[in-house]
Amino acid sequence: MDEQKRIRILGGLLKRIDNFSPESFEESFDSRLIFQKTVYLLQAFGLYLGYRFAWYISGPYSTGLTRDGYRLVDKFEESPDVTLKKELLEARFDEFLRFLGDRKNDAKWLETLASIHFLKSLYLGKRDKEIMHMILEKQPYLTNEEFNKALAYLEQFGLLG
Repeated sequence: MDEQKRIRILGGLLKRIDNFSPESFEESFDSRLIFQKTVYLLQAFGLYLGYRFAWYISGPYSTGLTRDGYRLVDKFEESPDVTLKKELLEARFDEFLRFLGDRKNDAKWLETLASIHFLKSLYLGKRDKEIMHMILEKQPYLTNEEFNKALAYLEQFGLLG
């Protein structure tokens, strides 16, 4: 997929999700964090946009996505609404919107969900305690209760295998 098309699709999907603000993207770390984790989790739902993620300070991070996010700032308003052509993908997107729910702008919640999913996908044999320890190395503010709540939430939506 070429860059312009990918950015148009990304913009159109983000309009439907309604948690991307071009005004705050450049100034707010939390806005960029929400952006990264939203797209990561969207891809975890099987709606692959072509972004590759690596483990970083605040969980999974994509340099290509960051680059596209900055490009999207000036083009967001002109991004067309995007409806996925395949019924199954559109249903999956609707499920993703339910998954985000009223916490779609909660940076720490999205960071926790994405971090757990990323590490559980990367290290299939690791126990939950080991995964939590790996996250705590980067995000020492995570509590046991938050970890367990996020883990159960990911399992509820079938995102952990």
